[in-house]
Amino acid sequence: MQSLMQKHSAVDLTDLAIGIVVLGIVVSIGSTILLNVRDTNTSNDTAWNLADSAATGLAEYGNWFDIIVIVGVAAVILSLIFMAFGRRGGGSGGMTY
Repeated sequence: MQSLMQKHSAVDLTDLAIGIVVLGIVVSIGSTILLNVRDTNTSNDTAWNLADSAATGLAEYGNWFDIIVIVGVAAVILSLIFMAFGRRGGGSGGMTY
């Protein structure tokens, strides 16, 4: 009876959502800091070159952010599909070929 009272979601989307939000915040704040450091130094100085390279790296990461989100959503959808259709095997838990 107690097992009927407990309801668990099939896939917990909060971890994915929180991870994406934290990643976006870190990239935004990091790029702002790096651009400020770059702009306060003289051009072609060591600190300027380092900050410019790091800002370019974060910009490249931003280009991949959409793909990371799509892969995360696809993983959630695939896990839902496997959870829905994976229980048809008769309940033995074994895989038959």
